Amino acid sequence: MSPVALLLALASLSPTPETAPATPLGEASPQSAPGTPGTAPDGAYDLGTLETVTTARRGAALGDYEPELTLDEEQIKAYGASTIQELMALLEPVTRSSRGGSPVFLVNGRRISGFREIRGIPPEAIERTEVLPEETALAYGYSADQRVVNFVLKADFRSLTMQASLRRPDQGGRTSTQLENNVLRIAGKERWTLDLGYQNDTPLFETERHIVRTATGAPYDLLGNVTAPTKGQEIDPALSALLGQTVTTASVGAGAAGGATLADFGVGPRTDDLTAYRTLLPKRENASLNGSMVRDLNRTMSLTLSGGLEDTSSLSYLGLPGISLTLPSTSPYSPFGGDVLVNRFIDAPGAMTRNTDTRTGNASFLVDGYLGDWRWTVNGGYDRTETKTRTGRGVDPATLQAGVTAGTIDPFGDLGQLPFNPFDTAKSVSSKSSLEGVINGEAWDGPAGSLTSTFKIGFDSQSLDSETLRSGDFSERSLSRDRASASGNFNLPIASRDREVLGVLGDLSANLNLAYEDLSDFGGLSAYTVGLNWSPWEPLNFTASWADEQKAPSMSQLNDPTISTPNVPVFDFAKSQSVNITRIDGGNPNLSEETKRVLKLGVNLTPLKDKDLRFTANYTRTETEGSIAAFPTITPELEAALPERFTRDLDGNLLSIDARPLNFQMAEQQEIRWGLNFSTAFGKPDPAAMARINARGGGGPRGPGAPQGGPGAGGRPGGAGAPGGGSPAVMRIEGGPPPGGGAGGPPPGGGIRMQVGGPGGPGGRGRGGGMLPGQGRFNVSLYHTYRIQDEITIRNGLPVLDLLDGAAIGARGGQPRNEVQFQMGVFKSGMGGFLNANWKESTRINGGANPSDDLTFSDLTTVNLNLFADLSSRQSLVSRYPWLKGARVSVGVENLFDQRLDVRDGLGNAPLSYQPDYLDPLGRTFRISLRKILY
Repeated sequence: MSPVALLLALASLSPTPETAPATPLGEASPQSAPGTPGTAPDGAYDLGTLETVTTARRGAALGDYEPELTLDEEQIKAYGASTIQELMALLEPVTRSSRGGSPVFLVNGRRISGFREIRGIPPEAIERTEVLPEETALAYGYSADQRVVNFVLKADFRSLTMQASLRRPDQGGRTSTQLENNVLRIAGKERWTLDLGYQNDTPLFETERHIVRTATGAPYDLLGNVTAPTKGQEIDPALSALLGQTVTTASVGAGAAGGATLADFGVGPRTDDLTAYRTLLPKRENASLNGSMVRDLNRTMSLTLSGGLEDTSSLSYLGLPGISLTLPSTSPYSPFGGDVLVNRFIDAPGAMTRNTDTRTGNASFLVDGYLGDWRWTVNGGYDRTETKTRTGRGVDPATLQAGVTAGTIDPFGDLGQLPFNPFDTAKSVSSKSSLEGVINGEAWDGPAGSLTSTFKIGFDSQSLDSETLRSGDFSERSLSRDRASASGNFNLPIASRDREVLGVLGDLSANLNLAYEDLSDFGGLSAYTVGLNWSPWEPLNFTASWADEQKAPSMSQLNDPTISTPNVPVFDFAKSQSVNITRIDGGNPNLSEETKRVLKLGVNLTPLKDKDLRFTANYTRTETEGSIAAFPTITPELEAALPERFTRDLDGNLLSIDARPLNFQMAEQQEIRWGLNFSTAFGKPDPAAMARINARGGGGPRGPGAPQGGPGAGGRPGGAGAPGGGSPAVMRIEGGPPPGGGAGGPPPGGGIRMQVGGPGGPGGRGRGGGMLPGQGRFNVSLYHTYRIQDEITIRNGLPVLDLLDGAAIGARGGQPRNEVQFQMGVFKSGMGGFLNANWKESTRINGGANPSDDLTFSDLTTVNLNLFADLSSRQSLVSRYPWLKGARVSVGVENLFDQRLDVRDGLGNAPLSYQPDYLDPLGRTFRISLRKILY
């Protein structure tokens, strides 16, 4: 039977009128070329005119919402990513939600057990990637503040991938090495993968950058400085006479050890060692093991098992311990007429370090299948994280002081090893077990379409135990939370062009989501979302939604162990100077829930059907009562509102801040985010490759790396074109579940569905610029965020903090009103490049009544560039060096132009705590990666 006859037979089985072709197959149509109807002149079937028979694409996501971005495998290559995890980092501008949530992930339109299940999969295994709006998440039982990323994997794929990467900044000082290995096997609906990873980062010290510190307390130095017992007083009249001025601080000379004279001291202080043994970035080591397996249980059910282990350790140096010793005038080592203080650093960097060890383990399962025509999913898992932190508190000077007082220890000589003060320790163990069930299906078939419903019920139990030993005081807290939740999502078509129901309106549907959860420590919390999805014209789509939800603080926000970090540089507006303080972090058990209300209006436009061009724009307004936030930047307004969070001495010097999270009375944001995505093929096709594909009838089984084809192993619909600009048809005959493809084969009563690839992509809808063999691919995206409002009310009766006009809650200034993200990628003949640029507008912080206390933060443009070459595509090289087959080398530069944030006070000076190397210690960084993939 010929392909045309087979299509005719299949079309006659379709029960839905919208899948019937506009022109009966086998009859001439206005677009048909002369000759045999439906057949190209050269004998290759050209079914480009049959796009109207296209039904749902394999692996499509549920719901009526069109993807805001669809990438086929050729477009994905232009990003140069080595894993799905790297691809997601590059797609961040597209997957960012204006509501603040992180994206959720699907595989072939199905829920997965977690991102760990897929993060190491190579992009070569992806047939296409779809980014969908937040409303799609509701159809899968997720919250409405998360975009959805759907990966459709190839039907048959296997690979072993090995990659080694080296990163080093232009200024040196830190080397990062990373090894990644992945084994992947896909055979139809069955899949298993195993990931092994290791990363090592060397420490970066302040002495390896241009860091300037000033002494804000005692003037410590490795050799030492001498002061009078009372601050600011003269040390010794004889020393003042010798040096010709009144001396209140004297630096110790190298010859003072063993028997000092007044000649061994100079006018001080000398503070050469303030940056010694202080890390800007810690030493870090990470090892991970993750694996997953997907198997069919029967014709309608499949099982996913996944698990992982990860171990991360870091070591930070917090400087050298300083001590102040009283040297009596009677000491044989003292040349002074009265008692003095000797202020010295001790050469014991191990006494001021922070070690953090984190071990994480997780195991999860997912079972999905069909109950009649309803798809169901049951998933659960267990996660455990153990974190230990050990912070040094310097040395105990009591023994040393006793020796100096007795005259047996020379305070200017070698002090030897001293006993360390007890370390501060913190330990936390968090665990979570969960079980969740989701069922989705069509509850009712209305005139304009089916009412689709998603119901979810879930239960999870969390615990967080923490222990803290701080300055000898021990405390422990234990918190547990049981949560039961239920939600329902309903999507009802109101108008339909295809069904001619209120067709003048186009396609119009409404959705409703209701959710409720009961927390053992907070009681009941509710949420609801209502929305409309309207397409008056096929290329144009409008969305509108309103969400009202209550959210409890996380377990870590409530119960993280208290950690005290010394020598943290901050800018003190009250004193108009940079100081080193002790910062206290951890959980706040007094946090309450927050209530968030979100209005979102969106529009999507694909103006040119034969071009892959899409415009998108979203307006979002968010109001959050009781907003839970990290502690903001120190400002006079904040200190006036929360004086209990600041500790100062009698002279008003800032000593410490309590930076644990808190509730704001109200937070309000409004923003508009718009952008475009464009992709096109370029260059001349390769006639020889096209002839080979035509000889196969437009597709067929092929292994990975073979020319683009049809629905065979690793193929994709709508791949190569036929001579003369025609698009060879790709026909899928699949028994199986509805759109989204799923478990183990067709449900009871399942039928046959069909897909015909049009130009440029699966289904041919809105996907122009198909890439032919020998051509290249060009991608570009541009997104602009304009923030209309960003305000915070800390407490009723206090001034509103306008983050767009002088207020701040972060260390890098206020909120930029404008932000632009630009991406561009190109790929051809195995070689490509990807450029990522980000620009943020300048901001400022009002420092108070005195304009000189204001801080201005410059705008910042960062550009990242990645160049890569698939050596397999260079046939001459592979023939000479067969081991290069499957090899790829990539070279990248992060922050290509070495741009740093420039911060100035009202007098034009750069505060020490905002030095460029503090804000961005790495700057321009080079990376080289070698990757080998074996099929």
